[in-house]
Amino acid sequence: MVDHILFVGFAIGFPVLTGPVYLRRRTAMLAGDPSVRTREYVETIAWLSAMGLVTVGVWLALGRNLSDIGLGLGGGWRFATALAAVAGIIALLCVQVRAARTDPEARALAREALEPVREFFPTSRVEARLFRGVSFAAGIGEEIYYRGFLIWYLAGAASVPWAVVLSSLLFGLAHWMHGTQATLRSTATGAVLAGIYLFSGSLWAPMLLHTAIDLTSGETGMAAFSGDNDHSRPDA
Repeated sequence: MVDHILFVGFAIGFPVLTGPVYLRRRTAMLAGDPSVRTREYVETIAWLSAMGLVTVGVWLALGRNLSDIGLGLGGGWRFATALAAVAGIIALLCVQVRAARTDPEARALAREALEPVREFFPTSRVEARLFRGVSFAAGIGEEIYYRGFLIWYLAGAASVPWAVVLSSLLFGLAHWMHGTQATLRSTATGAVLAGIYLFSGSLWAPMLLHTAIDLTSGETGMAAFSGDNDHSRPDA
């Protein structure tokens, strides 16, 4: 029963409760109201942190092994290979951020790609710090819940491949308020992260990659929509 409540509370409750609120705030965020964007960041950090903390708390309270949801110590060649691959991807993401900051053509391409969700990107140093908090909360909390718990939970009623598909779809739907493109991209990203998790046998590599994706997306978005002003410099 506790597992069912955990499933409904976050997999269903999170997008149902937060999506309409986000859409109501979107106009104000596009208009540049810093208080609205700040509130959105703070509430998002709270939700995503709760995903991870509540999941781990339930797991420990029931006397379960944390390795069952990917939080055991990683090891072996698969784990090392996954970390190496993630490190390579992160390096490419950093190159992308630098290009958005220094190359007008790359910045224009980033602006075009990120336009549908431009309202969510930070526009000041204060917002950038909060966005980093969102990135860490997402990278840790969402991985523990969507990859760790959900794959375990859904595999109890279906095969592991189907659990991966369903958990990825639910992860994508959690981003429905950002539009169809973001939902599809999140679904695909969720499937990739699930693949890394199953290959490595640990959530550490997916958590690292997820956090890096969100951090670099925030930096790229800030550079793209800030143009050549102060916020686009590397030291920002």
